Amino acid sequence: MSIGVGILGASGYGGAGLIERLLRHPEVEIRGLGTRQHVGRLATAAWPQLAGLTDLTFSAQNEVIERSDVVFCATPHRATAPLVAQARSVGASVIDLSADFRIPPSQYARWYGVEHPHPELFPEARYGLVELHREELCGAAIVAAPGCNATAVSLALAPLAAESLLGPEVNTSVITGASGAGRGVAEDFHFSELNENARPYKVGGEHRHIAEIEATLGRVTAMGKSLSTHTEGPGPTVTFTPHLVPMTRGILATCVTRPENNSLDGDGLLGLYLEYYAGDPLIHVQPQLPTTKAVTGSDRVLVSVRFDPRTGSVIAFAAIDNLGKGAAGQAVQGFNAAFGLDETLGLALAGGWP
Repeated sequence: MSIGVGILGASGYGGAGLIERLLRHPEVEIRGLGTRQHVGRLATAAWPQLAGLTDLTFSAQNEVIERSDVVFCATPHRATAPLVAQARSVGASVIDLSADFRIPPSQYARWYGVEHPHPELFPEARYGLVELHREELCGAAIVAAPGCNATAVSLALAPLAAESLLGPEVNTSVITGASGAGRGVAEDFHFSELNENARPYKVGGEHRHIAEIEATLGRVTAMGKSLSTHTEGPGPTVTFTPHLVPMTRGILATCVTRPENNSLDGDGLLGLYLEYYAGDPLIHVQPQLPTTKAVTGSDRVLVSVRFDPRTGSVIAFAAIDNLGKGAAGQAVQGFNAAFGLDETLGLALAGGWP
C-alpha cells in the first residue's frame, strides 16, 4: 500500500527536487503539491523538466495537508512551524526541510531572530542526518532535515569527533552555489553580480548553520556514532566561513583542525574514515580530493581526508549537491529511514559529470 505524501513549497527548488524523487519512489503516491503562488496551475508550468512525466497541479497548502499521510515542507524558516503544527493536528507525519525543528527552541531566537512559534512540538522532532541518527529516526513524527552546509561540514568531521581527534578549534570554509539561496530574486544573485565573482558572506559567527554543526559534533564527541538526538556534549568551537561562487549548485567543505594526538598519518586517517562510514550507501570515502561536479544531481557525499605533517593539522573534505544531499535527497532519505524503507529509494546515486 502506497504512502500518501504531499509537498508544500512545491514551486521552489527544494520542492522541485522532492517532486522528482517522489515521482520515482516505488512506495509513495503524491497526493498534492502545495504553493501560495501557482494554485490551479500544472506543475509543469513551473517545472518544464517534468513535461510528460506528471499531470499534477498545484493546490492550496491547507488542502494538501488534509489529504496527506506525510507532509514534506520545503517552505521558509519561521513560516514552517505553523504548517507542521497543522499537519500534526490531523495526524500527518512531517519531513521538514526548513530550520524550524533543527535546534532547540531555547536557541532558536538567538539564530533566527524570533521566538519559536511551536516549542511544544520540538520533543517530537528528530534531527535527520541519517548517517548519525538512523535508530532515532525510525517512526519519527517530525524529521528535521539538516542544513546543507551543516551536512557537508558535519559529515567531513564526524569520524574525527567520534575518536576525539578534533582540536579545541575547527576552521571550516565552504564554497556554495547560488541555488542555495532559493528561487527568489535578490540583487546579489543577478547574473551580472554573480558571474566571474566570488564573495564570502555571513562571516564572524553569523551563519545559522553553526548551531547545528557545533551541536552535532558535540554529540558525536560524547557518544561516537550511536547518537541520541537530545544528548548534548562538549564540542569544538567552529569558525565557519562560507563563500558564494558562480556555480548553480554544489557545496565543497574544507575543514581544518589540529588534534593533540601527533601520531596520525594519512593512511591511518583514511582507514578511520572508511571504517566509520562502512555500510553508509550515500557516503563514498576516497583517497582523491572530491569535486562538486562529481556530485551534481546526486544524493551522495564524497569525503576525503589529509594529514599535514608540517603543521600537525588534519584537513577533511566533503562535497555534496546542496539541492540533493543538502535538501530534497536528504529529506527523502530521512523519510525512508523513518518508515523503515531502503534509504536509497527514490534517490539519485550518480552525479552529472561532465
